[in-house]
Amino acid sequence: MIVIAALLFLLAGCQGNDWTVSVKTTPFYKEGTASLFAAAIQKDGKPASGLEVTAIFEMTNMDHGQTVVQLAEKEPGLYEGNVQLPMEGEWDVLLQMKDGNETIEKLVTLQVKRQDVAAMINGAAITAAEVKFYQTRRQIEISIATEAVKKQYHGKQLNERLNYWERQLNETTEPRSAVTRLIELHSMALLAEEKGYSVDEPAVDREVEKRKRQYEGSKTAQTLIRQYGEAAFWKQERRYVRLALLTQNVWNDMVKQAKNEYPNMAETEVRFFAQKKYDELLVSQIDSLDIQLYLSGL
Repeated sequence: MIVIAALLFLLAGCQGNDWTVSVKTTPFYKEGTASLFAAAIQKDGKPASGLEVTAIFEMTNMDHGQTVVQLAEKEPGLYEGNVQLPMEGEWDVLLQMKDGNETIEKLVTLQVKRQDVAAMINGAAITAAEVKFYQTRRQIEISIATEAVKKQYHGKQLNERLNYWERQLNETTEPRSAVTRLIELHSMALLAEEKGYSVDEPAVDREVEKRKRQYEGSKTAQTLIRQYGEAAFWKQERRYVRLALLTQNVWNDMVKQAKNEYPNMAETEVRFFAQKKYDELLVSQIDSLDIQLYLSGL
């Protein structure tokens, strides 16, 4: 058993060195999916680099055998690897750390939770429920846009616009597209918070009420919301609105920068350059984040 092995090692001592282990990312349980485990290791108060680290997972109170994972050093003292666990619950993890001729063992206990996760951004989850919500929201937006063009256009122009929105509607059935859009939204919202922006609840309330009034005028929207579940939909809508309002601050910054650089430029050109700056910033922001995808089962 892991516990007995760890106790025997602790009784033998660690040759006077002070080794500490801090779990930075706890894996989750999703059937058929491997998730990230990460631990920071220090020796005498400093990041321990250049170790060979093995993590042995064993359930605390049940016999599901052992799952062994070799961890790789991502940055000085931070070791990580993906592990596929057979169930949620309490798990013991024995970390075997080889430092030259010395092998050190440390035991940590994790509470592994079930998560229906589509992606992780810096340890925060984008859930399957959020993906389904985004798909439903897009379907509502497209249905409202389609109703509007039917009233405004006729003949060839109407067909062209209806074909466009039909392509957009078909795209909503692809989870990967929804996950991509949500990653972009979450990433820029994080950037907004890093820049010191925040969103108060009254602002969220106003935007949500605006959406409710808009959706009340669409039978398709009402049907889709009922199918999703009204309470669940509006709970997700509040979260989405908060992220969108945070992201809007970053966009506004890009518009201001474009106007400052090109004070005599027409509004359409300002928006073009602002969009270019925003896209560049988005790429940079995503590159700076730890993003894991878990698309199986969506």
